[in-house]
Amino acid sequence: MNRNITINPGRICQPLGAVMAFLGVRGAMPLIHGSQGCSTYMRFQITRHFREPVNIASSSLNEATVVYGGEKNLLKAIRTVEENYKPEVIGVISGCLSETIGDDINRIVRIYRDAGSESRIIPVSTPGFKGSHVDGYDMAVTSILRSIAGDPSDQIERVNVINGIMSPADTYELKSILRSMGTEFLMITDTSESLDEPFNGDPYFITRHGTPISKIEGASNSMATLSLGGCKGGRVLEGRYGIKNIGLEIPAGLENTDRFIGKLMELFDASISPSLMRDRGRLIDAMIDAHQYTYGRNVAIFTDPGYAVAITSMVLEMGMTPSAVFTGSESIYFNEKISQLQKEYGFKCMAMSGADIFDLQSYISEKPIDVLIGNSYCGRAAEENGIPLMRVGFPVYDRLGSQRIRIAGYSGGIEFVDSLTNLIIERYYDEGYEISDVSDADESCCIR
Repeated sequence: MNRNITINPGRICQPLGAVMAFLGVRGAMPLIHGSQGCSTYMRFQITRHFREPVNIASSSLNEATVVYGGEKNLLKAIRTVEENYKPEVIGVISGCLSETIGDDINRIVRIYRDAGSESRIIPVSTPGFKGSHVDGYDMAVTSILRSIAGDPSDQIERVNVINGIMSPADTYELKSILRSMGTEFLMITDTSESLDEPFNGDPYFITRHGTPISKIEGASNSMATLSLGGCKGGRVLEGRYGIKNIGLEIPAGLENTDRFIGKLMELFDASISPSLMRDRGRLIDAMIDAHQYTYGRNVAIFTDPGYAVAITSMVLEMGMTPSAVFTGSESIYFNEKISQLQKEYGFKCMAMSGADIFDLQSYISEKPIDVLIGNSYCGRAAEENGIPLMRVGFPVYDRLGSQRIRIAGYSGGIEFVDSLTNLIIERYYDEGYEISDVSDADESCCIR
């Protein structure tokens, strides 16, 4: 159905994605150039998903600044953040209001720099009225690399990794794979600890973990960049310094993880570790064990483009049929990869980028769907249609432990297979069977 409106969007605005990128940089403080409500909304969304305290500054635009411009507010906000928190990096992120009134944040930041600044200030244009959080992350990473990555000196046998908005558990698993292969790597943003931090009682206001600025400065010395799930930031290093940008799917499931590890073996002339080979065998065994429950089941998927492609590949490996695959973000990567999977596996599905929850609801209310995989926004649609929901992606706010949801790597694949299969067993275990009401002891256990 063609509509000129969005009903219950399945995405979040660009500034939130930019905030997520800066939370993966050590010593960073995001600053939203907009109203106080913008930064409050970001803190609310991130905190209820990750269950971690997050600080996001604001230039606090109001009715007067809409008329006269927000330059003074932004200059004051940057100064306040510098004096009170002393961050290494301030990410100045535009919002709907500042973009609408036309504030030039690049010019305002230059004015502040010229006056003398102790922090690295990185402006990012993220109009919240178009695009999604996925685009905002790409814009922030692009700005970070443009502002911080220096000219190359001596090339290092190392890869840059741009992983996108992944759960901390998936990012940690990704790093574990790279370490087990004995490869040197640089995560351009790393939220594996900054958004899943152990409690030690010490208060903090800026990120204590993540990738240090000093390392990002040397990103141009790496021999290649691995851009996962359609991330676009690696194009900056390729265009400016000739650092090869290699696009890969999120390494989740068998084939995608094989491809990721195969690329590492090719780049570093390395061999796969025994522990990874063992985990690979365990994943295959888990799929075999689950096959009787998952084969032929119809599944609908609604999540970010990178995760949607990876999960579609995983359920196909499990013998399931992805009847519908939706993502809230407009994504060429999503369209191309889902089309490739349809040709490779010989199936047809409803695939839509830039979809909303109304699109999902309309589809699953008319089609036989056995299980839905998506974020918490899908919860009501699943409940109304009596479909079990496996919660994956962002945001997941109605369950605890969202930061520990893991599907990446062979180990994450095992957890995915177990969780999805158990959800199916819980809902459909007795489907098609009728317990006999025979009172005779010899026949009381019969099922027909």
